[in-house]
Amino acid sequence: MQAPLLEFLLKINIDINNDLIIFDEIQECPQAITSFKYFEQELKQLDIIGAGSHMGLLKNEESFPVGKVNFLYMFPMTFAEFVQAIDESAFSYLNHFNFEIPFSLVVHTRLLELFSLYSITGGLPEVVSAFKAKLSYNIKEGIIAARTIQEELIEGYRSDFSKYSGVVNANHINSVFDAIPYQLSKEHNEGVKKFKFKNVIPNRKGFEVIRGPLSWLSESRLCIKSFIAKKSGHPLISYCDDNKFKVFLFDIGILNCMLNIPPEIISSKDLDSFKGFMLENFVAQELFAATNKNHISWQQGISELEFLITNGKEIVPIEVKSATRSRRAKSMDAYIARYSPTQAIKLTRQNFINKNKHGIITVPVYCSYKIIGAINDF
Repeated sequence: MQAPLLEFLLKINIDINNDLIIFDEIQECPQAITSFKYFEQELKQLDIIGAGSHMGLLKNEESFPVGKVNFLYMFPMTFAEFVQAIDESAFSYLNHFNFEIPFSLVVHTRLLELFSLYSITGGLPEVVSAFKAKLSYNIKEGIIAARTIQEELIEGYRSDFSKYSGVVNANHINSVFDAIPYQLSKEHNEGVKKFKFKNVIPNRKGFEVIRGPLSWLSESRLCIKSFIAKKSGHPLISYCDDNKFKVFLFDIGILNCMLNIPPEIISSKDLDSFKGFMLENFVAQELFAATNKNHISWQQGISELEFLITNGKEIVPIEVKSATRSRRAKSMDAYIARYSPTQAIKLTRQNFINKNKHGIITVPVYCSYKIIGAINDF
């Protein structure tokens, strides 16, 4: 449809040099996606955005304008974006952190408080908006509002499974979707283990049974895969097996809602044994938002690290620890002894600590989003 016809239909004037046209929920009209080709050919100066469900776009059977559109992927709000929405003064400190000096104790404590709230709300804009709307009245009401929206969204995802994949496939997708938070919660120690296939789909077992449903969830961006490398070297993926990986949920708030963890205890000592998987899921989604790529972890013998990041020719190991006190990082020591990396990072709830004698930098876990951009400065 050309701009004059849009003007006629909408009864408005369109300035093709200055106006922006947004087709929302574009997956509901496949022909609108196809029309991008003609807009690009005949009205190059007109800026157009098509926004919609990634699930629906994957199912699109119409002609797709390959090479005619640029893709921009959206993620849940990062922790920094959440802080910016909730507490501008705290965001100012967080945004200016430069890996040189630690935060003051007052600021660090406040950022940990906000991190606990983010663990409850997650980063879905509708959830954060509902939380913020009630926050000025009562924080408990804000949390209740957030959890209510999360429950509605989860039901919406399940409806989309059937809508876009069919009833039979939807049942299997549901089973895998439910298995992700369940398996994460089973790990009471510091490290999330590989995803197990047994009993995920009733009366079925093996990787091939869950490959399709898991791929569907991954492509729909509802889960994040982290392959497990048995050696560190380039290319990292060559040291990974297709059927050996970890799986994280795309949003920590949805994770805690699906597990029905009472918001009142997420920041309490009663949850200490579970904080390992929660922190690891948080870091996974923060790094995913920064890179738009699935992750790679490392496991060799009894040693394992949560994430490996490629920085040019360097491979940077990252360890995630839930303890508030410094502990000997035995797996990191083993990695350093074996591969001698020039950089190594430990993410904890501690304040910033510059390089120790082993060359490990301790970074507050809530600064995970800054690692990718600042890693060259360590």
